[in-house]
Amino acid sequence: MNKRATSPVSATFTAHVGNLQTTAGLSLRGRCDTAAAAQQLAQAIEEVIGYDQALVWVDCQRLLSLSWHGQRAIYNGHQRARVAGTGLYWCGLLPPVRHQLADTGLHLLLDLLPAARYSGPAVLLQEVVPQALYTRSFIA
Repeated sequence: MNKRATSPVSATFTAHVGNLQTTAGLSLRGRCDTAAAAQQLAQAIEEVIGYDQALVWVDCQRLLSLSWHGQRAIYNGHQRARVAGTGLYWCGLLPPVRHQLADTGLHLLLDLLPAARYSGPAVLLQEVVPQALYTRSFIA
């Protein structure tokens, strides 16, 4: 598995995916503002949905921006999760990203929660995600 730690202010986009026996999560970091970054986001969402968990927790506290490419990846992932019977909970979106979602209306479809409500793998909340057997990173 490909793993790499990033700082919380990275200009690149990284999605860390984690899965434990009872919970799955995703941590989004940096700027998802290119088609390549959106493709990485789509792959990460697809992987975490494939864990067959009822709930997936998405930590967005370090997500700095989200282009329409990234929003399309989120919308498509949201639809796949719904069909699969998986709930996606987007936690801790920063105000600029919330505004980007509001500009397109996507915020109305998503389950948005404050950062404190995140209940996914705690390892994904660390500034530097350690290389663990149950984590994987997607880097654009």
